[in-house]
Amino acid sequence: TGRVWRGSAFGGVRGRTELPGMVQQAMSGEIPLDPFITHTMPLERINEAFDLMHAGKSIRTVIHF
Repeated sequence: TGRVWRGSAFGGVRGRTELPGMVQQAMSGEIPLDPFITHTMPLERINEAFDLMHAGKSIRTVIHF
């Protein structure tokens, strides 16, 4: 198609070289992840979770089932 994807899904992080270190930092508690979880919902409310995401009202929603 001639299309080329340029950019990053990680906002400038070099995934193959930097991401493993960031995962290790998160696992050890050096990078706090809890502030990024804005909502938790049961599976029955998944449509509401998508609505929040599309409206820009959530950072990360955890769905539990």
